[in-house]
Amino acid sequence: MAIDEAVAPAPAVGSAPEGGGEELGGGGVGRATGRRRFVRAVVIAQLLVAVPYAWTLFDEWGPFNVLRKTVFEDNFYDLQARAMFHGHFWVAPGALGIEGFIHHGREYTYFGLFPSVLRMPVLLVTSSLDGKLTPMSMALAWIATGVFASMLLWRLRVLVRGDALVSRAEAVCHGALMATVMGGSVLVYLAATPFVFDEDLAWSVALTIASVFALFGVMERPSARRVWFAGICLFCANMDRLTTGWACVIGAVLIALWFRSGRGGEENRRWFLPVLAAGIVPLLSGWFVNWLKFGVLFGPPVTDQVWTHVNAYRRQFLAANHNSEVGLAFLPSTALAYLRPDGLRLTTVFPYVTLPARPASALFGVLFDRRYRTASMPASMPFLTLLAIWGTVAAFVRRSPTKITRILLFATATAGAALLLWGYIATRYLADYVPFLAVASMVAMVDIWRRLDGRSRRRRRSAVGLALVLALVSVVVNVAMSSTPTTEWSQVQVDRYVRTQVALSDVTGHPIESNVVLGSSLPPVGPADRLMVIGACDGLYISNGEDYRTVPSQEYRRVSWIPVERGPAFRHTFTITFHHGQALHAPPVALVYADHTALDVRATRLPHGDELRVVFDVLDPRFAGPSYAVDVAPGSTHHVVVVTDNADHTVGVTMDGKPLLDGPMTGGTRGVAQVPRTPTLEGAGTMTVQDTTPTTAPALCRSLVRGK
Repeated sequence: MAIDEAVAPAPAVGSAPEGGGEELGGGGVGRATGRRRFVRAVVIAQLLVAVPYAWTLFDEWGPFNVLRKTVFEDNFYDLQARAMFHGHFWVAPGALGIEGFIHHGREYTYFGLFPSVLRMPVLLVTSSLDGKLTPMSMALAWIATGVFASMLLWRLRVLVRGDALVSRAEAVCHGALMATVMGGSVLVYLAATPFVFDEDLAWSVALTIASVFALFGVMERPSARRVWFAGICLFCANMDRLTTGWACVIGAVLIALWFRSGRGGEENRRWFLPVLAAGIVPLLSGWFVNWLKFGVLFGPPVTDQVWTHVNAYRRQFLAANHNSEVGLAFLPSTALAYLRPDGLRLTTVFPYVTLPARPASALFGVLFDRRYRTASMPASMPFLTLLAIWGTVAAFVRRSPTKITRILLFATATAGAALLLWGYIATRYLADYVPFLAVASMVAMVDIWRRLDGRSRRRRRSAVGLALVLALVSVVVNVAMSSTPTTEWSQVQVDRYVRTQVALSDVTGHPIESNVVLGSSLPPVGPADRLMVIGACDGLYISNGEDYRTVPSQEYRRVSWIPVERGPAFRHTFTITFHHGQALHAPPVALVYADHTALDVRATRLPHGDELRVVFDVLDPRFAGPSYAVDVAPGSTHHVVVVTDNADHTVGVTMDGKPLLDGPMTGGTRGVAQVPRTPTLEGAGTMTVQDTTPTTAPALCRSLVRGK
């Protein structure tokens, strides 16, 4: 549906057409010209912010890749889709890890069906893209958000202002608003970590705004086609996310009652039941799917989650909150985290604007499931917040021409209100506020230009300048706070990020030096952006500032410390050639041992075919060490990197740049002995191993400790 066709010409509700010339702030030369200006402005604006958005989604300090993978949970929708091919929702036991829910002995995901259905045409023809489709899905959600938000803004503008011409100044402001929705909101932060959690939220924003557009069309001029379209949008929203799906249902029910009361016109009372059905049927459908999965009508039973059974703190949290993740006790803390005006941190080190230094506070001793460093809505989305305040007040002023939006504003606000009652605080959940902020901001923008009609050119230019500045600030803030390290980052990403910090610090007076600390071990938690050097540059790490002490395994592995560089004490490189003619059961070869942990590799000939099966095994007395098998061609040579990090208690193997395994190790203070003894290994007839580990400390680390 094109923007030009989003709404038919309607009687003017606002002021008369604007006058003036073609200059900035002047009038137009016809309705069609104004519409073209609007389309051109919103398209250009979205194309401009698509650049930082695409960088954040597909690159972000790493090689550009539209199939960018994360290391944590990016295949849940694919697993659910393949289960649906077989006529059910359960997946293979253990496939979902700690995120799985066990009901009647079968494992389910709590994520909705919509993104899984979206994947099914691709998964029908190939399995090579399993676990790789999330970035493209999020890009599609972003495009859908832009399309429906633009059509909603145009529909609202025409309804309120009728045939009033769109001046150049007004078109620029509409473009600034759309740039802010698409690039100056939490949508950019979601793109920074393309895994299923953020994909779920990206689609919830798109489907909610699409539903609001459809419901607004029903209110403006009800028809069977518009009601059907609204019902489809609401159905999709309810097949994705509970909070925003229910917000759309609330809007449909209230609009149905609005028609029933006669406020939508006496002749439109007959639309009460169709509009009510458009809301209730999707709601019942969502309940039915939830019942099939979990045996209850709504919300997965958190006590059935695998994580509840393996994490003692989760059980403590539930015991303190009556086995529920929802309650009024969380309201003071969540309101403070999401609504405070200072919910960001300014620093002298790139990227200069980051998330708050510490995880969100828990007030009055209330236990939360998880609390992360969390940006607030006013601080991270200042332009949308200011406009939303204006739009809400304008809509509820008596006899306001925008009063028709009251129901939709209330409905979209319920999604954010529900978030305040949840015992989990994270920046990504600001997405639940985006539909309300977008709709209220559109109301404000239309109302502001209704009031500017006939005003001086200077005042109009001032409005344009202010809008552009606030839009730019919002985009910069969101790109900056989305570009800092997370546990999902690869070694390449974090290395490029810190090098950028150092390069910019060198031209701004070396402020990064205050972040660098020397030590012999990593503390469980470090201040955000702290750079820690272990030993003689044995390891360089940057802290993400998060607190993982409620998860013992993550605390032990120092997950809050992200490795930047590792020196020869922790990082070992080998060139291994696997020979022809291996025995079926060749003995293992010890590559590296560190304290109590050892890494073995063995290569055996497969019973059928010419390939060799190479197995890497981690042997540790405390942990069930991971193992990984890979097939190679006889006579081939491979580059193998082994990490045995006593600082963050990690052991890992990468072969030819591909990560093979990663797991915990029993750490200590003893040195690392490196094997092989090359003549012995050659004599065994299995493989030739050459130790190519550098003998000098990494250059970046050396540059940071110089002078300390």
